[in-house]
Amino acid sequence: MALSQDLKERIVRSVVDEGFSQADTARRFMTTEATVSRTMKTYRERGTVAPKEFTPGPAPKLEPAHLEWLRAKMEESPFLSTYELTPLFNEAFPEVAVHRSTVLRALHRMGFSVKKRRASRRKGSRKG
Repeated sequence: MALSQDLKERIVRSVVDEGFSQADTARRFMTTEATVSRTMKTYRERGTVAPKEFTPGPAPKLEPAHLEWLRAKMEESPFLSTYELTPLFNEAFPEVAVHRSTVLRALHRMGFSVKKRRASRRKGSRKG
């Protein structure tokens, strides 16, 4: 279970300002020594126990021109699979060269969905 920021700050004050040992601090706040140790390590490394700021992942590889090409291709040939579309994309934009999953995610973001074929009934009766 995550500790509240207030509790982390009180742990740091207990060790740094009030001079309690980590073991005494753990007993005082009814937590484990490992938790106090991790909290103090974070404080020593970063100077604070505040949560890290959110850092977004890598920038998308596909630019608006790429997305427009994909949209046009899907409107032109709506039954293309990503297995067929990806090589066409990589041929048109060799400087980007993306994986099939990248194309699939881009299509999903644009509102295209993958349709599965329904199983058809077999002809004749089944014996058994």
